[in-house]
Amino acid sequence: TNNAARRRHRYAGLMRVMSKTLFDAQTAQGGRLTELIDISDGGIVSKPLFENDSIKQILFAMDGGQALSEHRAPFVATVHVIDGELTIEVGGVAHELSSNSWLLMPADMPHSVTARTASRFLLTMAK
Repeated sequence: TNNAARRRHRYAGLMRVMSKTLFDAQTAQGGRLTELIDISDGGIVSKPLFENDSIKQILFAMDGGQALSEHRAPFVATVHVIDGELTIEVGGVAHELSSNSWLLMPADMPHSVTARTASRFLLTMAK
């Protein structure tokens, strides 16, 4: 629909604002995700990890008590909690996540994220 296309365009604009990705697909690369992003006291930090035509990965760090308000994304996405504890509400249903857990979120589904404790997670969006 036109509304979905507008949301995708607006979301793409927001994603372009984020800094350059940490990695590219030209060489094999890896490391410890906890060493790539620090938790900022009272804040939320995001770092684009990798992007190509099919997926985008963003590493997030949130201090306990911080939240991302309800929003939608035009892509199917997964959240993999690296450390900490999150509450992710998707379509009105709260999901309690902790270290090494993950959640699949359908495209265009309203969702919000609250860090119950200082947390880091990897968001992967399938375009």
